[in-house]
Amino acid sequence: MKTIPAALQAHYDSGGTSVSHALVIQRTDGQLFGFTSNDRPFVLDVTPWGYASSALTFDAKQGLTASNLVSTSGFAVDNMELTTLDDGSLFQRDEVLAGVWRNAQWRIFRYRWDVPAPTIANDVETLHRGTVGEITLGAATIKVELRGLKQLLQQSVGEVSTKTCRNRLGDGRCRVDLAPWTHAGAITAVADKRTFTAAGLAQAADYFGEGVITFTSGANKGLSQKVRTHAAGGVITLVLPMVMTVAVGDQFTAVAGCRKRLMEDCKAKFGNVPNFRGEPHRPTTDDLTRTP
Repeated sequence: MKTIPAALQAHYDSGGTSVSHALVIQRTDGQLFGFTSNDRPFVLDVTPWGYASSALTFDAKQGLTASNLVSTSGFAVDNMELTTLDDGSLFQRDEVLAGVWRNAQWRIFRYRWDVPAPTIANDVETLHRGTVGEITLGAATIKVELRGLKQLLQQSVGEVSTKTCRNRLGDGRCRVDLAPWTHAGAITAVADKRTFTAAGLAQAADYFGEGVITFTSGANKGLSQKVRTHAAGGVITLVLPMVMTVAVGDQFTAVAGCRKRLMEDCKAKFGNVPNFRGEPHRPTTDDLTRTP
């Protein structure tokens, strides 16, 4: 149950209007960002909410504007929209396209701006929480979809029968230790943002097919992408091109790929048949409907 600090409630009861809205966003890489709808910034200790910053500055330059804050009844998702000015200092377009803001956690709250140093214990009321959804790039603004916590209730629950494995390589159900299957490399030649060569990768062709590459240096540092094909000699083609420039000398780690097949991958490559989750021998529709 949401509670309002006694000091803030007393301010409400007095008819005071010295309140503004603010937003804190924590990206999946741990970076924190603060915005305020007021015309002047303020500093707030956000450690009571579990964040690492004891003095987070909430910026007023971005021109925060949020759509109406409405809580819906039932299980409808509380979707809101945040609009900020695109001055290139925060929501950099390449980072947006690279997905570094995807699924970032956010919290919208109301606070008293007329006190010298507002605190969560006395001057703040949390209104909504959730994750970042779609981001729309405009000519001079950026619009960010803010999805409420009830968005999680829209996810499908349960599994369907599949021919290939439903596990993700290395997850809690697959149980393959990824350490022996993870290799470091450096780019030695570049065709484009999607295709490049790492001559140091001496593994057989398709060893990294359907695997994941994570850049550890260069403009794409920290970004990952799935491998579409891997040819002998270390020629890698990604499913999607990297957003940032790929350059010779960029370093990365590559995890061996799994195409989720029972015999070719789970048995022959990883020796992990007991943890295979798929039904490759299930009857097909033709088998079930054909004349006896």
